Amino acid sequence: MKFQTVLLASIAATFVGCAPSPDRPSVLPVLIKLSEPASVGQNLTLQGRYLGGPSNSSVTLGADDLGNGGIKNSSSDVVSWTSTEIVLKVPVGARPGGHFVFVDVGGVRSNFLPYSVNP
Repeated sequence: MKFQTVLLASIAATFVGCAPSPDRPSVLPVLIKLSEPASVGQNLTLQGRYLGGPSNSSVTLGADDLGNGGIKNSSSDVVSWTSTEIVLKVPVGARPGGHFVFVDVGGVRSNFLPYSVNP
């Protein structure tokens, strides 16, 4: 009987350890489509899946192809944010030209999409 109790407790602990954490998403965020290029202060729309929300996510605009550099959005840049669409104002300091944009949800980075900021 004691062996069965220990075995059941071990199995239960294993399942609890495999449960998704509320702080870290259990799926990868995916960017699908971006709006046309915009200038600083104009709206940029990102469409995708599993994009989190403004409390646990950020958008980086202007990164290189390895995800380095760029500018993270501030809460004042956010116009609206759902799990499938983010609308934010292109932040001050975003460099004109072609770069990449990605979303970070709870420490999990989405795919990158190319994006240009208009001068």
